[in-house]
Amino acid sequence: MVKQLFLLGVCTLFLIACAGHTRAGSSTMERDEQAIRSWFDHWMKATKEGDLELAKSLIADDAVFLVPGADRMDKQSFAAAATATDPNIDFHVDCSIQEIRVLGDHAWLWTKISLTMDDKRTKSRSMMAGNSLSILKRQGDGWVVIRDANTMVPVSQG
Repeated sequence: MVKQLFLLGVCTLFLIACAGHTRAGSSTMERDEQAIRSWFDHWMKATKEGDLELAKSLIADDAVFLVPGADRMDKQSFAAAATATDPNIDFHVDCSIQEIRVLGDHAWLWTKISLTMDDKRTKSRSMMAGNSLSILKRQGDGWVVIRDANTMVPVSQG
């Protein structure tokens, strides 16, 4: 009987320790997810405002970007393209996070994107839509993108 109570006590302590570890892990996951959401908000801000320096600060030096119909892009070329502005084009980006998964010092971020561009000169509108899958790496207190595959393509205006 004493042996059974001892084993029950050890099992109970083990379960409490595991529950505490899960809560601590969950808290870390929540902080990481919040930090990734903050990274995403900065990414959208850099894109919308044409802030090249902010965009570059969110990208690892050895990052690779894949987009339909183009060769792979590096940090410099992608940041320049993502923040390019044209005063004759009004654009609206709608981007929503579909999934965030954190695996230690790496994470992935899946987003749905739609982009509408209105050309003030020609009064024409074009639209693109698709998904993006980004792989992030923890760097210092934050995150940077190391790989990104964007499937956004032109869509007809129905």
